[in-house]
Amino acid sequence: MSQISVHHRLIKDLPFEKSPLGRKPKDLTRRRREARRLSELMACTPNFSFVRLGDMQLTMLLGHQLGLKGPVEETHETVSGVSAHGNVGLSMVYAERMWESFERATYVDYCDRMWPNTHLLPRLHLSRSNVLHRNPDPETSYIFLTWMEHEFREYCEDRCIGMVGAEVRLLEQLLKDPEYRSASRGIWPSSATWHFFQPRDDGSNLDDNLDATAEDLRHWIRATGVDTVFVSLGGAAKILCVELASELGVRMFDFGALLRGLTYSRSPGNRSCRGSHLPFLFKLPFELWCTALEIAYPQLSDQQLLAKLHAQLILELQMKELGWTHASWEFDFSAANIRNFRDAHRRYRSRYSSKFHGSTGVQQERARFLEFCGQHSLTVEGRLFRGIALTKKRLSNALINW
Repeated sequence: MSQISVHHRLIKDLPFEKSPLGRKPKDLTRRRREARRLSELMACTPNFSFVRLGDMQLTMLLGHQLGLKGPVEETHETVSGVSAHGNVGLSMVYAERMWESFERATYVDYCDRMWPNTHLLPRLHLSRSNVLHRNPDPETSYIFLTWMEHEFREYCEDRCIGMVGAEVRLLEQLLKDPEYRSASRGIWPSSATWHFFQPRDDGSNLDDNLDATAEDLRHWIRATGVDTVFVSLGGAAKILCVELASELGVRMFDFGALLRGLTYSRSPGNRSCRGSHLPFLFKLPFELWCTALEIAYPQLSDQQLLAKLHAQLILELQMKELGWTHASWEFDFSAANIRNFRDAHRRYRSRYSSKFHGSTGVQQERARFLEFCGQHSLTVEGRLFRGIALTKKRLSNALINW
């Protein structure tokens, strides 16, 4: 095949759905029952592995099944707090190992209520033992959102818990702040023991680092004695959770973007762009988050820092439902959200305006953000910037046609 990605090749002819997951169900009875079953299975199975079949893992597996070649996804990601980007984190080199993990995992959530899984899942031919577990139906899929909202706190009580992912340093910093603990008090248990692991390269370069990261985790799990580990490492989490649970007799949970949910962070810990979605658990004040970010990631360039700040500002306008997630393009321009954005924007200007006139990359990042603000009439400077840009474009077109 050509250099078109495996993912794009498989989804390009599917009917598009504006909301990949839809709105949060009003009646959670069946979902809460399945979330409780998941907790019970974890509690009685020491070598338990929970993994989710995200859209990019599904197309990766289908590509492997069909013998397709080429990249899993396009690799045009840039530093941008306005542009959103998802990343499976692994190449097709790991497709067979990913396939084996999904066949062996104790519990697979097929995410079959989500686009494009709804359309593509019937084409996948995994062979799983009947003694293993899965979500019973589409209504109970994407179950980790409901599990997080209703089971996480009780399950973690009196346990020794590990957290792994690119946002771990940010989470550790936030946990030191009483304001954060107050905002998140409905989530955290009162008596758990916590251990945190920041992966090498902050979870980047997993194609090169996967086996070394697995070895790092082996040593850390044995040293800490954790009995349950929540892993946010993209596609690599699917492989690591299954292999290490079986080898070490520990519970491994594919945590996905929930680590970003716990840090109320719109950008991934290892990239300066908007993530493709964010599970919403609670809201944090903009300045509280900024302070923790600066301490946790002091190595960020001005361009990277501004991109993360812009992503965080735009989060104020994101559609939010407690215990649910929405795609990056699902906005809610309500009066309350716009007020929240403008309040955070004032603090952003007061705190970071000295960084606005730096490198070419900084200026490009600012331009993208100002264009977004102008497009949605969010700020005066954004409207002025967009107005000037449109005027220049009209004059240029007029000169060309003169």
